[in-house]
Amino acid sequence: MLRIATAHYHVAHIVPAIVAKEMTYFEEEGLEDYNIVTGGLVPGLAEKIALRRAMKEKGVDVVADPKPVTIFSHRNRGEDLFIVGCWRNHQNFRFFAKKGLNNLRDLKGKRIGTRDYGGISNVVMRLHLKRSGLDPDRDVEWVRGSRYHIARMTTAEALREGDVDCVPVPLKAAEQLLAEGYPCLLDTRKLYPHGVPVRLIATTRRVLDEKLDALEAYLRATIRAYWFIMDSEKSRDYINALNRRLRKQSPDEEEQKMGVLEGASSGSVLPLDGAPSMEGLKIMLEEAREMDEVPDGTRVEDAVELGAVKRAYEALCRREELAPSLKRAQEIYQRVNKPPAG
Repeated sequence: MLRIATAHYHVAHIVPAIVAKEMTYFEEEGLEDYNIVTGGLVPGLAEKIALRRAMKEKGVDVVADPKPVTIFSHRNRGEDLFIVGCWRNHQNFRFFAKKGLNNLRDLKGKRIGTRDYGGISNVVMRLHLKRSGLDPDRDVEWVRGSRYHIARMTTAEALREGDVDCVPVPLKAAEQLLAEGYPCLLDTRKLYPHGVPVRLIATTRRVLDEKLDALEAYLRATIRAYWFIMDSEKSRDYINALNRRLRKQSPDEEEQKMGVLEGASSGSVLPLDGAPSMEGLKIMLEEAREMDEVPDGTRVEDAVELGAVKRAYEALCRREELAPSLKRAQEIYQRVNKPPAG
């Protein structure tokens, strides 16, 4: 059996696995004996020190959403956790501030909205605050809550209403804020032109050695799920309904109340080929070093085993019956991830 889980409790992270199950992609790709573990394995703040232990204690083979720093930290300690694919390879958003705050140094003493400590927007902003000479722990006030999720239009509302002084907003809200005169302080599309693989797919050496066929079947099914999710004209209603259903089942009150996320149907965060951007991983490792999260000498190459995902994608590309889905996914991927002008 192949046991599949997510490191974190956020509902959206398990969606591709549920899609692969409900669309019977797992079975079609030859994975008959599997189990999906929902709810997450460890608190996000403990992920980089406890994920491998949680996998062992709960018999989990594949984790669909760990952060790069988690894998780098485990590998640095000699633990057998490896990057074998990617869940989120792009996450395009912009940080906007209230009028009159024109650069990051102006945020000293101000309130910054964040969905979670250690989450994507929190990590990005902390890094750039440090680069601007501010202490991200002492010089700003973090305001945490689901209202500040980077894929929710409520972030722009929070800025307009003065709940916070700076907040990440989805691209859909950005143009309107610019038109209203709010300053944009950071744009992730410019910071990470090669992608930002902030959520990965990881497994153990035992799986790579003893369950490789099952792993490749899982990856083929997962890539097909990505293609399906990307095609929002086909999948929007189903994906939105799936998100609502999963959120109602979540034990977390914030997850229950969040509803459908802005951009949840577009699949713009998903990698077309199931693999992380190596350029992006190297950038994220350098950033982790800069924030003293991993020591010098840590190498991306020691943490990746991408042979299985490459073979999975190549096998799908050779199948004539999947050619229309592949072509559609390629068109959508190129459109939604087109870098900004300039």
